[in-house]
Amino acid sequence: MNKLMAMEDATLKFAAALHRSCSDFSDADRLSAMLNFIDGIACGHAGFRRVEIQTLLASKVVDVRSDELGWLIGSGLRCRPSDAVLINSMAAHIDDFDDDEALVSIAHVTVPTMTAAVAAAAISNCSGATLLNGYLSGVETMVALGHLLNPEHYALGWHASATLGVFGAAIAAGHVLGLSAEQKATALAFAATTSSGMRSAFGSSAKPWQVASAARNGFDAAQLAAIGLDANASIFGRMGLAELYGGDPSRINDVLSHVGSGSPFHKPGVTIKAYPCCTAAHTAMEACEIIRNRSPNDFIETVDSIRVTVGKTIPSILVHSRPTTALEGKFSMQFCAAAALCLPSAGLDAFTDEMLEDRNIRRVMERVHMVGLAEQDDPFLCNVTVSLIDGSSDNETVMRTKGSPDRPFNRSALQQKFAMVCGSADADTAFEYLYQLPMVPAWRPFEQRLGELLGNLKAKKTM
Repeated sequence: MNKLMAMEDATLKFAAALHRSCSDFSDADRLSAMLNFIDGIACGHAGFRRVEIQTLLASKVVDVRSDELGWLIGSGLRCRPSDAVLINSMAAHIDDFDDDEALVSIAHVTVPTMTAAVAAAAISNCSGATLLNGYLSGVETMVALGHLLNPEHYALGWHASATLGVFGAAIAAGHVLGLSAEQKATALAFAATTSSGMRSAFGSSAKPWQVASAARNGFDAAQLAAIGLDANASIFGRMGLAELYGGDPSRINDVLSHVGSGSPFHKPGVTIKAYPCCTAAHTAMEACEIIRNRSPNDFIETVDSIRVTVGKTIPSILVHSRPTTALEGKFSMQFCAAAALCLPSAGLDAFTDEMLEDRNIRRVMERVHMVGLAEQDDPFLCNVTVSLIDGSSDNETVMRTKGSPDRPFNRSALQQKFAMVCGSADADTAFEYLYQLPMVPAWRPFEQRLGELLGNLKAKKTM
């Protein structure tokens, strides 16, 4: 009890509220999480095709061994659970195709929480319902802490997917491992000591690495709490997370009020991405697609200028006006708009270093002018005007992109994305199998069969 007394009371209250909430998730709540969970699995599987992940697997940074419990989503290899969290998170986030809660946590919520929950399930061999409850609770944690810190935290330059992801991972893993409310409070305190991540890393391998490190640190925090180590790092108190990271410690009651109100996938809702790039570019890309689809086939040769108006915060996110790599292109309005105007589909194949050198895309990129409207608080409302050399123009406005909470993906739309991301038209069997997760009694046999199904798709990838 002395250890607990050393920890601030507010953290204990927060952990206790999360613990109670986790036991109250319903079948409907778990079902609401399945689309996002499956999307996360697909993004992780696709990420293993990347040279960055293959380089990581071949390095001594991780310990890959066939006799370990950790499941690697896109590989037949196995490793220690903590390394599995790192590798799976890196793979699932490297394409920036994973889901995004863009208003409160301002973070990619599935990758750190799902990968930590899955690795913990490899240890505990829990039921599918328990795994999903942990995943839901991890996402709920990130959203709740978003109320504590944002928007000031994100505006200061913190990468909230990482700084909040470590807490989501700790709670997700902690629930799957069977931690008590007091142990979860200790896990949160351990997580606070490793919370980090900078937006200046956007457009490089360091961005997914930050999320991956946060997920592994959160997973390790839960294990440290489970073996009885103590921590009293502050979240809400003096020299704590809120005070140091731009938030307001007095918001604790507001934070607690958002815990236990049902599935975070219902409210505030989480965007399942239609494009593999920063969410801030999505409405512009959809507007460009609409204009392209109603224009003549050769119109791109006659484009004179493209004016894109966005919310006042967007230019500080899409900072790479002249990208030199595909990863930078994911944070470039110029490249994203050009790809959506020039290509039949701006999917994974659009964001490659080779496509960055495409003649039409380079030409159109030079004509894109992004304007952040000082009077526009809405970060997603976007207007695109394409002017042609003959003096004519076309204009389109998109307020909320497809896949967002206002225009959510249904099961059929996600199934199409799953097949595309996994690079195989034969992905339906794996997709349907994943929907059995809420009912399975034990994770390990389910994971083994899922690995076999996904492994069968690996050889058929075309990306």
